Amino acid sequence: MILFIEPNVAIRKRICDLLPRERILGVATYNETLEMIAKFRNNITLIIINIRLYRDILLKGTLFRLCQKLYIEIPPVIALFKRGDEKIKEEFEVNKIVQKIVKFDSEDNSFPERYIEAVRNIYPDVISDMKIANDNWLKGESDQRPGDVKTWLAQEGFLEVIEESKLGKVAKDMQEMLPLIKKMLAATEIEEAKKDPKQKDYEQLYKNLKIKYDMLAKYVKQLARSAKKGS
Repeated sequence: MILFIEPNVAIRKRICDLLPRERILGVATYNETLEMIAKFRNNITLIIINIRLYRDILLKGTLFRLCQKLYIEIPPVIALFKRGDEKIKEEFEVNKIVQKIVKFDSEDNSFPERYIEAVRNIYPDVISDMKIANDNWLKGESDQRPGDVKTWLAQEGFLEVIEESKLGKVAKDMQEMLPLIKKMLAATEIEEAKKDPKQKDYEQLYKNLKIKYDMLAKYVKQLARSAKKGS
């Protein structure tokens, strides 16, 4: 069994799909990580984790105390890092904190091979198929059902579950908020661009921000129509 820890649901699903025949427990938070380790104990063969989240877990120290209390060893760990995590990666390498470190890049078509090879080095019995892995990877995030805007917004933290009776007020409030949100997204783009002008892909950053705004605007329109029908 593999415990896969990644806060971003789209990234988590995309990487888990590279090993569809393996039993993988996907979690997003620190508390869920401790819960799964306590629940499955010695059944976890490998942990694959976002490098930033793992650093936070290590700083808290609870994971080690939990494993000591359960009389189990911490399973081997593969850390996944993204652009911007280079300093953490170097720190991990110097201190030999994890068994493997693999760079995640959603645009890199060599990632499936590098990832599965890293898993296989630690977990030789992993059930893998490179053809299936590559096919799933090349689908990108097309199977994440972006048309389900409400679900996506909930996952992104824009929206809580709404009772039907509150649709009208929420629709009105959100319509009034759209200009402010658009301004915030533009400001975020500027701030992100300032961080590392040599490495940032400005065009991709703008596209990502625009996608989020467009999806939010689309949902508000849907919400407004639903409110009118229900009134």
